[in-house]
Amino acid sequence: MKTYNEIKLAQELIRFPTVKTEDKGIMKFLSKKLSAIGFKCKIIKSKGIGPKPALNLYAKFGNSKPHINFLGHTDVVANLNNWKIPPFKGVVRKGYLNGRGSQDMKGGIACFISSISTFIENKKFKGSISIIIAADEETTGLGTPAIVKYLKRRGEKIDFSIIAEPSSNKSVGDEIRIGRRGSMNGIITVFGKSGHSAFYGSYINPCTALAKIITKIKSASLDNGTEFMPPSNLEFTKINVDNLSENVVPQSASAKFNVRFNSKHKSSNLKKKLNKVINSVAKKENCKTKIEYKVSGEAFYTKPNKDIYMVKNIIKKITGNSSKLNCRGGTSDSRFLGSIPRLELGLRNTTIHMVNERTSVSDMKKLSKIYYNILENYFL
Repeated sequence: MKTYNEIKLAQELIRFPTVKTEDKGIMKFLSKKLSAIGFKCKIIKSKGIGPKPALNLYAKFGNSKPHINFLGHTDVVANLNNWKIPPFKGVVRKGYLNGRGSQDMKGGIACFISSISTFIENKKFKGSISIIIAADEETTGLGTPAIVKYLKRRGEKIDFSIIAEPSSNKSVGDEIRIGRRGSMNGIITVFGKSGHSAFYGSYINPCTALAKIITKIKSASLDNGTEFMPPSNLEFTKINVDNLSENVVPQSASAKFNVRFNSKHKSSNLKKKLNKVINSVAKKENCKTKIEYKVSGEAFYTKPNKDIYMVKNIIKKITGNSSKLNCRGGTSDSRFLGSIPRLELGLRNTTIHMVNERTSVSDMKKLSKIYYNILENYFL
């Protein structure tokens, strides 16, 4: 059996310019690496950006219980100009691995593959280890759902999942994500009656109705938050009136918004609440409305359990620091895992999506050690 060094593997992964859903051969590369240490690999297609499908990977070692999973994504954001070191060279300099994806999240993938390879080489255990690698976390977000559907068809059940998102802040493991708030975008369009502003009573102003709707929505609190999640919040992000004249009342006015909601809500319930407020105000103003929603993900939360406390204890033993459990951040592929108990634990989030993204080599070594100890404590 082979074992893989996390730094060398991360360098190799960074050298695949996998912007958006472009594969560039990375899934074939990973399949070959994982097959060499005993994994059975399956490439699963999902809709990509452009004519080519996105290629995602599901790999599994063993067939018995318990079943632990590691999840990552190979796609990276662009922002590739003005780098001091070329973004896809994977250069190690002065104790740092430089390159796009070094923190988010090819570095994390390299750490868990390295740890798994060492664990399989050195330990005999009963259970299964699986790996999900998505190609589109930063864009379409269809890869992980495609793999989850594949697992459901096969009747496979994951008992615990670790997502290698860069969750750490000042030191590796100082923060563990045990949930994320949901995200929903919306557009409210209010239709009135156009007319010249000089002729009061001949028009119905949709701007007035929209302003009242915004005021009504913003004046009400959605909730007070939970133990690990902040209060839900709705923010209006764009207001548009398709009108070039100052003395003409427009036919319509619209506003875009985003809601970040905690585990007290489902998107369906929020839609009902918002629809009630919007339609009530519009009716009083004698206006009609059109309301559109797009849900990026529901809120999810894993109640702290023995596995989460086990991870906290390992981090304390290795780093000397106590991990803070929280639900900070935007959305991630973790939102697609349904009721699977899970947490997010990865490298520090200091330069993700930025020019000159880089990660500390010592951080990677530390994270690999944490992952290895998680496997050891989980199975042995």
